[in-house]
Amino acid sequence: MRRLIVGLCWVVIPWYLLSLFVGSRVLPFPHAVAIRFAELAPSVLLRHAAASVLRVLAALLAASAVAVPLGLAMGRIPAFDRLLAPAAYLLYPVPKIALLPILLLVLGTGDVSRVGLLGLVLVFQLLLAVRDGARAVDAHYLLSLDSLGATRTDHLRYCVWPLVLPRLLTAMRIGGATALAVLFFAETFFTRYGLGYFIMDSWMKLAYLDMYAGIVAMSLVGFVMFVTIDRVEQHVGRWQG
Repeated sequence: MRRLIVGLCWVVIPWYLLSLFVGSRVLPFPHAVAIRFAELAPSVLLRHAAASVLRVLAALLAASAVAVPLGLAMGRIPAFDRLLAPAAYLLYPVPKIALLPILLLVLGTGDVSRVGLLGLVLVFQLLLAVRDGARAVDAHYLLSLDSLGATRTDHLRYCVWPLVLPRLLTAMRIGGATALAVLFFAETFFTRYGLGYFIMDSWMKLAYLDMYAGIVAMSLVGFVMFVTIDRVEQHVGRWQG
């Protein structure tokens, strides 16, 4: 709690000072935004936040379903890595937001195209994190397990997965933040629900308090996502401590 309060101070105090300096309704004071946020949160913001969160979660599950098995195979089978790594290296740097028009044409204007875009943002980060974790396993640990009669499943469970999991969660944390940024842009097209839509709609209406309330809501979504991943990492990776 103390760290949270300190973090809020680092945001709120400069915000107050900047609002005093600007002296315009374009940059309202934090307390005014907090009041408006409280008014909108139970109904409007909750609906838009739920739409955004569901899109991110669906993309995260889809990307994990692809990246984890492929990453494990690439990390443990050199021939498989030589086959797929060049394609991953070639596609990873491509700005995925540039593919949104193509996805809208191919997959339609519904949520499938937005989830697909977020999945493309996430899958390469998760894939390379899992691949690198699986490849970093020390062969001496595997030999020790073999001396005890271990199977390939035991290798995966006791050596590979414990090393891969922290890297996977870190990639989820980084990729999730990137996915939220991309989602903000993707939600400005062909939809009426989502925090990105709400923020841009408020901006075009010159409803600046609503706009900032939406920005705060998106920040809270990211905060909850980070805290959740941290809690999962503490639970499943207690051995790291």
